[in-house]
Amino acid sequence: MAAQKLTEKAITAARPGKHVTRIRDTAIRGFHLVITPAGGKSWGLSFTSPESGKRRTVTLGHYPAMSLKEARQEATALRSKVDDSRLDPVEEGRRREKEEQEAQQVASATSVDALFQLYLKDMERDGKPSAYHARQIYQKDIKPAIGDKLARDVTREHIADIIAAVADRGAQIQANRTRAYLRAAFAFGLDVHTHPRWRKIAPDFKLLFNPVADVRRAVRNEPVGQRHLSKEEVRTLWRRMGVEAMAADLALAVKLLLATGQRVEEVLHAEWREFDLEEMLWIIPGDRRKTRGKTLEPHIVPLTEFHVDLLKALAEYSGHSRWLFPNSKNDGPRKNNALLQGVRRFCEPEGSSTREPFERFTPRDLRRTWKTLAGSIGLPLELRNRIQGHALGDVGSRHYDRWDYLDEKRAGMRRWTDWLDELVNGRPAVTGASKLQLITGGRG
Repeated sequence: MAAQKLTEKAITAARPGKHVTRIRDTAIRGFHLVITPAGGKSWGLSFTSPESGKRRTVTLGHYPAMSLKEARQEATALRSKVDDSRLDPVEEGRRREKEEQEAQQVASATSVDALFQLYLKDMERDGKPSAYHARQIYQKDIKPAIGDKLARDVTREHIADIIAAVADRGAQIQANRTRAYLRAAFAFGLDVHTHPRWRKIAPDFKLLFNPVADVRRAVRNEPVGQRHLSKEEVRTLWRRMGVEAMAADLALAVKLLLATGQRVEEVLHAEWREFDLEEMLWIIPGDRRKTRGKTLEPHIVPLTEFHVDLLKALAEYSGHSRWLFPNSKNDGPRKNNALLQGVRRFCEPEGSSTREPFERFTPRDLRRTWKTLAGSIGLPLELRNRIQGHALGDVGSRHYDRWDYLDEKRAGMRRWTDWLDELVNGRPAVTGASKLQLITGGRG
């Protein structure tokens, strides 16, 4: 491929050959002019996909309909996506096209099924981890009862029948969840035309009120989760998972949850660009946090060498993906359910397995485990809350505290990973002699 700085004069003078000719522009990496044997000219951009590692070439437009200046602007924008945002424009276009096709399909009807499909799609677009659970509940208990009905024809009696049916089989908490998703779906349908994302393509469900609003919950006071792993269980879990059972990458997800104390979706959906290993920080963007509806401030998680070792091990499995835990198609991160099922199979050996069972827990219990065990080694509650990114109620914490307490958080996380390292690997923890190093966040 010939190379030169493209100019309008050079483009006009370029002549076709017997085969397709490409003239590479030296000003923008990968940007080039394509000339067909028939004399047609078009603009292209070649790059290596940051998502798959494959070589890609995209057509930007045809000359002279697209001028050199316009083509360079387009090439610069796409190059920025590839280099800075680590996005593959080809895959991004496919995802967008797929989303638009799916949205058009659900927009063709006004049934409860159409309402729920749009509501679930909205949850998934927002990255809500509860979308999978909501879909399961809909398929099992809601769709068989009212899926074919027009959304506007659903009454409180229909809703009450669904809630009662779930509660009657002893699933009181599940009945509450079913009611919650029903109420949220109908509230979404009432206001869908005010949502910029769906305003032009959502059907008019013709809802006048929310039929779930006045239906009682199955149980008023739900029990709060109490399960946390003991230090002996953590030691056993750490040494067995990924060896006796559970995929190696999911085992590393469990270890990262225990090592950082962060939320399941924050770990599973993490991207490599969030990790600054020079500053030893994991910066979780505000739009990925549970509190994204209230604040877009990022959450700063200090890292130690213990975390870096886990990340290095994980890099062997994620390859060129932008995510730490990519799904099998590498078009998104793993779903929470993959880890949930992996943990369940670890705890409850199936079939003829002779593996010793493990007392059942869920991935969410690991965050509670971190909070409990970190408290047991002396980390104050406020510091634990700050490390875990819990919403703090005072005005100063909400608005002015993004970087405050970073040194204390570093010291607290160092203390935790030293303790955890000694527990699972037998390496001695940092002692009082390293107190100054802890306070200053030294890497030791």
